[in-house]
Amino acid sequence: MHKFSIGTFCKRLAHWLPQYLKWARMWVRAWLCTHNSLYNRLDALHKLKKESKADSSRKFREIEGGLSFCKKTGQPYEILNAGEKIEVVQAAYFEEQGEQKILFDSPPIYLTVFKEADVYGATNLITIGNTALSDMADRDRGKKRYDVAAGCLIGAHKNGGWIQVAYHATDRIIDAAINCIGWACTNYYHFMFEILSRLAYVDGRDEYRDYPILVDVGAVAIPQMKDMLDMVNRYHHPVITIGEYERVHVKNLVYVSRNLWIPPGMRRGIAMGAEDYLMSRSVADHIRDRVLGQEKLGKRPSAGRKIFLSRRDCSVQRLENTEEIEQIFVESGYQIAFPGELSFEEEVALFNNADVIAGVTGAAFTNIVFCHEGAQVGMILSESHPAYDFANIANMVKVKFIALGAELMQKGEQISLDTFRLNPEKCRRFIKTIEENAT
Repeated sequence: MHKFSIGTFCKRLAHWLPQYLKWARMWVRAWLCTHNSLYNRLDALHKLKKESKADSSRKFREIEGGLSFCKKTGQPYEILNAGEKIEVVQAAYFEEQGEQKILFDSPPIYLTVFKEADVYGATNLITIGNTALSDMADRDRGKKRYDVAAGCLIGAHKNGGWIQVAYHATDRIIDAAINCIGWACTNYYHFMFEILSRLAYVDGRDEYRDYPILVDVGAVAIPQMKDMLDMVNRYHHPVITIGEYERVHVKNLVYVSRNLWIPPGMRRGIAMGAEDYLMSRSVADHIRDRVLGQEKLGKRPSAGRKIFLSRRDCSVQRLENTEEIEQIFVESGYQIAFPGELSFEEEVALFNNADVIAGVTGAAFTNIVFCHEGAQVGMILSESHPAYDFANIANMVKVKFIALGAELMQKGEQISLDTFRLNPEKCRRFIKTIEENAT
């Protein structure tokens, strides 16, 4: 029978207490992050101040969609896509399900010139006086599905009661400019489709031909995206860069609203569906026209190239048995390509000249917009991923798209962080199928 020893008790307490306090602190922080929006906003503000030049914060309680603001104030605007229908495609999954298409009425795309507006780097938000303009917050009004907080937009009330933004306050004033800044500006996919594809709507009007464009500094710091901008900027607008989270005042802001309505995020427990992947045809048509040129559209390049897009040089590895799967493709005559090592023009040429393209889901598949009509694209991704986004683009440019579902091994905080494993025999059957489908 052990005797009680105050010394032993004190030693154990000294050992256990720090571990308990560490666990308790982690638990409390996790609980606050899950249940307390105020804590989330304070935490986000602290991180922005620490990681960037954000030094100010403001909560806007008057929130409007840009179009409703124009109607209320009598500001002139133009609807650019009256009567447009949008086809949302859920990709066919190899040996599992066929392709499904759902038709929606398109939300309006409008062009206006906001007067005396403030813009915020790396964010879609625009404010005029005490009013915050957010088309996505307005679109979600009463539905409580979207989490529009992203970048320096650090919080939004689920009932649309307020939006809070953190920013770096500056005294910069710009007389007139075209808005080409936005959330996820350093992401290849979002910069191409969600931001740059709207520039063509403005370029059709002579009165804006000499206006500069506002572009996020983070986007032009990436060589491929800088080259993309130069190619899309057909009329050579001067470029004014906006710093990350920097607030800038623009007296006359030429604004084209979204033509792609994928929300930054969903509220906890809400799953995305087909209605959350609406894209106007202009996201593909405008970029394709600017990059390939009308004279090349519809023409068949040299045939026979088979490409596998490798992610071995990426920081996030989604496919656990990458080397094994890549070797199977190599044995089937595929060229291994590393898109991150290519210039923008080289990426365009790679996709435009390929008959069959395969690989693990990622931003490189954005370039399927440059594929020739009839090309075959096969994407490896988790079985739980619906693959609407890339399937939509493929549908717009008449490319055959099929998803290869891999077994989910670990679910990440976001779909892009999921890890999965592909059965080698299923992969071999898949290769045979997509090559038979290629023209």
